[in-house]
Amino acid sequence: MTSLPARPSLENLKKQAKSLLRAHQGGDPTVCRVLRHLHRFAAASPDEILSAELSLTEVQFALAQEYGFTSWRALKQSVEQADPRRYLHVFCLEIPALALRESGVPGTVITWLDPLIEGPTPAGVTEQQWLELRAQHLTEIFPVPAQAMQALQNMDRRLAEFPAYQEVVLWFDACLYDQITLCRQLDWFAHQTRGATSLSLICIGAYPGMPVFHGLGELSNAQLAGLLPQRQAVTPAQTALGVAAWQAYRSADPTAIERLLAQDTSALPYLAPALVKHLERFPSVRNGVNRMEQEILELVANGYHRYEQIFHRLSDLEQPAYFGLEYLFHQLETLTAGPYPLLTMHGLEPCETRPRHAWPIDQSTYLLTSTGEAVMHGQADWITLNGLDRWLGGVHLHGAQSEWRWDGQQQLVRMI
Repeated sequence: MTSLPARPSLENLKKQAKSLLRAHQGGDPTVCRVLRHLHRFAAASPDEILSAELSLTEVQFALAQEYGFTSWRALKQSVEQADPRRYLHVFCLEIPALALRESGVPGTVITWLDPLIEGPTPAGVTEQQWLELRAQHLTEIFPVPAQAMQALQNMDRRLAEFPAYQEVVLWFDACLYDQITLCRQLDWFAHQTRGATSLSLICIGAYPGMPVFHGLGELSNAQLAGLLPQRQAVTPAQTALGVAAWQAYRSADPTAIERLLAQDTSALPYLAPALVKHLERFPSVRNGVNRMEQEILELVANGYHRYEQIFHRLSDLEQPAYFGLEYLFHQLETLTAGPYPLLTMHGLEPCETRPRHAWPIDQSTYLLTSTGEAVMHGQADWITLNGLDRWLGGVHLHGAQSEWRWDGQQQLVRMI
């Protein structure tokens, strides 16, 4: 039996197995000692071993036995777990990232947490301008702008450490939030020199035994770890589509997304539904509210007054749900604001009296106003009444007209 080197390399072990197979094919008798770990060669002569048919799988098994392991898989797992630089796992949510850290899967787990479905993501800006725009948006999470800037810089700094790893594994869901971030990461890696570091993807929209799957955050440590062998190498077609989608998302012209959707998007199967959901976030030509806002008004009108009720019912309606508790609270807060609010909120102190992170949002309840009822039925236009200041990707909607609107009947965005 032979001991593994102090810092074993799985790639070197694979090469060693292939070298043993070539030596066997070349009639080298020195390979016989290792191959006797195979049951059928235990009592065979060197000539019998060298004249027998042999597969790479058998050689790998014999090599694993030589190193004291019961199988090649056991050897592989041991080597991977001993090498913290084997994998760099990238998530865009902290809950599944934490679960993977606790699962014992080898490698380093990081989160890239900038919520790109919110706030400005314009094209044609410098890197510094981009950071400043995103940092300003993130001041709702980080009260001090310098903290937001530092957080953004740290995200990319940790991502830029990828050359120290053998493989980067991107972990994403099918929802809009994840798909936009995935496109950003594919675009970012497309502009890097990866060298020997490979790039792979785990992206799922369902899980066996879960009729309604809400995302990676629902999975246990063991379930997440079980997904790792299912990862697939990122293909050139996926990279090209991710780059194109990221550019379209950041465009000031939302019809760029429609042009992309008219092309083949099968390389990233969850992307097209996610982008359609993004377009549905534009104000409706009917009444100025978007799909989610319309659903909220209808839920409240039908007796769903408590925040928790609205959240759970809306999550079902928007499957796969792309929002969390804070995102929905912000949408509800918007509907209660302006000269002509659509909802009234009860159970919370005024916003200025407590930090946002301390709001007991689970205690809030909502009622429909007369304006909200009129807008819900298409008898009034919310934007005409209240105006709008909102970024959707690279499109800045502002003023009392909001020229870009979503036409639900035609299933397209158009200028009015």
